[in-house]
Amino acid sequence: MNYRHLVIDESRNYADELWSKDQQRALEAIANAIISPLTPKEKESFLNTLPSDLSAEDKARANEYADLSFSDLPNGVNLIAMHVHETVSFTLRSLITLLLKSLATRAGCLALIGRVGPVWDVDQDAIVTTLLAWRTSPIQVLRLGQFGLIGLTMMVFYRHFEKATEAIGYPTGPTDDWKTPPGFEEQTAIPHYNFQFLNDNLPLSPTSEPIDLETDVVVVGSGCGGGVVAAYLAERGLKVVVVDKGLYVRPEEMPLTQSFGFDQMFERLGFVPSSTMSIGVLAGSGFGGGSTINWGATLTPRYFLRQAWSKKYGMPYFESALFTQDLDACAHRMGTTDNITHNRANTLLMLGARRAGQPVSAVPQNNGNLPHYCGKCTFGCPSGHKHGTLMTYLRDAAEHGAQFLTHCDVERVLMEDGKATGVMGHVKGQSVRIHGKQGVVISAGSVNTPAILLRTPELKKNKQIGEHLHLHPVAFVHGFYDIPVYPWEGGSLTTVSNAAELVDPHGWGAKIEVMASAPSLFCAILPFQNSAQHKKLASRYRYSYTAIVLVRDRDGGRVKLDKYGRALMDYNLSKFDQKSMLEGVKRATEIHMNAGASAIAVTQFDVPLYECPKNKLPSSVPEKLLPGSYPFDSLPPQGDVMHPSFVEFQKQIERAGFSTLRCTLGSAHQMGSCRMGADPTTSACDPRGRLRGASRLWVADGSVLPEASGVNPMLTILGTSRGIARNIAEELGVARSDDLASTTSTSIPAPSPPRAHL
Repeated sequence: MNYRHLVIDESRNYADELWSKDQQRALEAIANAIISPLTPKEKESFLNTLPSDLSAEDKARANEYADLSFSDLPNGVNLIAMHVHETVSFTLRSLITLLLKSLATRAGCLALIGRVGPVWDVDQDAIVTTLLAWRTSPIQVLRLGQFGLIGLTMMVFYRHFEKATEAIGYPTGPTDDWKTPPGFEEQTAIPHYNFQFLNDNLPLSPTSEPIDLETDVVVVGSGCGGGVVAAYLAERGLKVVVVDKGLYVRPEEMPLTQSFGFDQMFERLGFVPSSTMSIGVLAGSGFGGGSTINWGATLTPRYFLRQAWSKKYGMPYFESALFTQDLDACAHRMGTTDNITHNRANTLLMLGARRAGQPVSAVPQNNGNLPHYCGKCTFGCPSGHKHGTLMTYLRDAAEHGAQFLTHCDVERVLMEDGKATGVMGHVKGQSVRIHGKQGVVISAGSVNTPAILLRTPELKKNKQIGEHLHLHPVAFVHGFYDIPVYPWEGGSLTTVSNAAELVDPHGWGAKIEVMASAPSLFCAILPFQNSAQHKKLASRYRYSYTAIVLVRDRDGGRVKLDKYGRALMDYNLSKFDQKSMLEGVKRATEIHMNAGASAIAVTQFDVPLYECPKNKLPSSVPEKLLPGSYPFDSLPPQGDVMHPSFVEFQKQIERAGFSTLRCTLGSAHQMGSCRMGADPTTSACDPRGRLRGASRLWVADGSVLPEASGVNPMLTILGTSRGIARNIAEELGVARSDDLASTTSTSIPAPSPPRAHL
């Protein structure tokens, strides 16, 4: 096995490692066609459409922005190469290389573009026209090629080029919005616990032999699963070592830039594509896992879901008072509250939903009853107001003697006679073995947990590892307004509409929420027809927000390994789940329309930007919004969803649909790839969280959930992991008398005496 985590180094020459000089030149020509200077006529139109309230400085930046090309980004081709090297599968990398190789020749360019090449001799309009034509090509490599080339170009340019992001209004670097939330006195930061790390005890230079560390229980992962388990077991007297591949950043050292945040605190630079690029996944990869960079939503799983998991999967725990107790305990420790300060974007969502007659409610936050008006919290919380595992369970674990090892990529589980005895990993080139005398808990998340287990040869008989992956696939609906929205300010996700929650009466549907906004994400998922059109839309960033349509997907995918031993997701949105997506997107467009948007854009390739009619509905009824809503001076007038042009817009959305590579889809929730259940033919783990086919090996994270949770899964993962931690404590003989006080009819027989309880 040649698995290694690839160290991110922007100074490394990735481009020369992947491509010849001609292939690099071909890539730069394509990127310059995607992001090119505007013609004098286009520039005049662009400048004339800028909002009138922009400052002179902002207008000067916009003027310069109109003239920018991709080549103005220093080291741009190498940065794209870095993303290709780090993020996409070997197959997709090979396809991109094949395209570049062909386009760097006269004959290949003629075959693919219809012009004698190489591609850098072809005019940019022809290149863009070809890319757009590839969207409907019957040749998959071309559909993948345009999707990857446009998406990567936009992502890299608007992530690494501050001149461009400042021009569209985004403040680079740290912001102080959290210090002065509307209606509150100035806030102060809450410091992190002073964590100590075992890394300080490792040799300065890697040794030829592995370093051995010993403990009672090894916990791989520090997020909502691993953090809970580590604290629970440490509090009961076990020696615990928590291993995480991410880095720890103190709040005062957080640069809060896109490049640092995505590169260092997210899995694979913040973009993990599925094998066919049908969906791109955001997953946390720093100390504290997803709880460090998530959007703070602390929602309770719905009753119909708990009932289904109990009956369909032989898991009465999920329908029990004990699970409720675990959820309540975790919600309390995470500082969950309904006392919320909403930003402009979330207030517009609640406004549009209420005007549309949709059910809209506040999303409880793990903010410890503080305003937490922290817009860049998705790159780490500088205020400490978000009560992730750094502020709660990891601190609890540390105060009870747990130790921590970061930058450690775990390759596999160490097994001996069917029993898990530790893990093998690497810390910056140094091989380490962490021996767990009493057991191993894998909590590396629903993408990396199955990968670790699949890299363990002794577990190959468990064919359910990696199966039943659910992603809560997300479509994006942009709303552009005539008033400033500043979508990067304030709490990211504080409201939700459940209007499309039950597209299917059995609990399958979609939720509509607000996306935590950053220019590289926003610009990469904007509709693209040409550089001028895209720059016009991007320049409206500060006057927009993006609604996300989050589908509870019934039909899942799987996690397998690529040739490097890295996790690779096979996933496509099924026809059944496309129905939920369609209804959710229609409801989201109605929210924007009712909230007074001036334009609406979806991420289906065949649906053009919808410019809303300027005539609005009269309103004499006072608006009643949720407590804590943003205090707008005046609310936008209501749009007319019965207008013939809007009715036709929704029909276009229906006709376009959501089939693979015909739209842009994302995901920030991964679940189910090591499902827990009573039936060994359909679940990798038993009802107590033990991996089948091994002893003293447990899984505790989102991967054990039987299905998609249907709500932002943080609290569901926390509660479920607490239940598994209790099972571990009982099996290891360290359970306290009060641990099982609430256990009643949820008892299930353990494989060996004494009788065990959930």
